[in-house]
Amino acid sequence: MGIMALTWSIAVLAGLVAAVSSVRMVTSRGGARFAAGGDLLMSVCMAAMSLPLTVSWYAEYGMGWAVAFALLGLGGVALAVKHTREGGWRHGRHWVHLIVGSAGMVIMTLAMTSTSSGPVLALGGSHMAHMPGMQHMAAGSESAGHSHTEAMHGHGHGSVVQGHGHGTESSDLSAAGGADASAYSGTAVWRLVVVALAVYFLLSIAASVWAQIRDATNRSHRLTEGREGGRRNSWSRWLLAMPDTVVVFLASLTLAFRDRGRTAKLDAHRHRRRPGAAPEAALAAHVGMGGTMAAMLLLMAV
Repeated sequence: MGIMALTWSIAVLAGLVAAVSSVRMVTSRGGARFAAGGDLLMSVCMAAMSLPLTVSWYAEYGMGWAVAFALLGLGGVALAVKHTREGGWRHGRHWVHLIVGSAGMVIMTLAMTSTSSGPVLALGGSHMAHMPGMQHMAAGSESAGHSHTEAMHGHGHGSVVQGHGHGTESSDLSAAGGADASAYSGTAVWRLVVVALAVYFLLSIAASVWAQIRDATNRSHRLTEGREGGRRNSWSRWLLAMPDTVVVFLASLTLAFRDRGRTAKLDAHRHRRRPGAAPEAALAAHVGMGGTMAAMLLLMAV
C-alpha cells in the first residue's frame, strides 16, 4: 500500500511539472523554451517510470530514451558555454540544472533497462525495484548472482569428482571471486553517484526558494525606501512639476481624448507578462522537477 501511494504521488507530481513546463514552453522563446521543453520531457518520462501501466513500455525503449537524454544534456552544455562566453558564469550557470537532470535521467533509465544478461546499469536491490512494474531491476541481478553461484558449486563438485590435483577449478573460483568484488565496488560507486545527484537537487530547491524570498524582500525594502524619500520631497516635487502637469493635462484633453482608451488597451497588451515567463512558474517547475528527481534517485540508491 505504501509503495503504491508513493508511486502515484511521484506520478502526480511529475504530471503537474509537465503541465507547468508545457505552458512555459508555449509562452517562452529561445533558451527559455528549450529549458522548458527539457523539463517537459523529463517530467513525462518520470511519470512513465512511476506508473505501472507504462513502466514496461518505457523500459523496452530504454536505450533510446537514454540517448535522447544524453543529447539533451549536450544541448544544455552547449548553451551553458555560449551564455558563459557572452555574459559570464552568472548567465551560464542557469543551465547546470538541465545538465545534471539529464545525467540523472540517463542513470535511472539505464538502471531500469534490461538485456539478456541483466540490467544495463546494475545497482543491486533497491526500494525502486519493488515499485509496480520495476521488479526486473532486481530480478536481473539476482538471477545473475544465482546462476553464478550455481556455476561455482558446479566447479567445486567437478573438482571433487575428478580429483584434487586440477588447478583450473581453483583459478576459476578465484576469478569469480574477483569479478564479484569488482561488481560490488562498481555498484557502490554508482550508488554514491546517485546519492550525490539527489543531494544536489535538494540543495538546488533550497537555493531557488531562498533566492526568491531574498529578491522579494529586497524589492519590498526598495519600495519602502522610495515611499519614505517621496514623502520628504513631496512639496518641492509638487511645486516644480505643477506647470508641466497643467500643460500635459490640457494637451491630452484637446489632442488625444478619442484615442486614450485604445492606447491604454495597446499598452496593457504590450506590457502584459506571459504566464509561462513569470518567475513563479519557473520556480514551481524547478521545485517540482527537483523534488521528483531526488525522490526517485533516493529510492534507487537505498
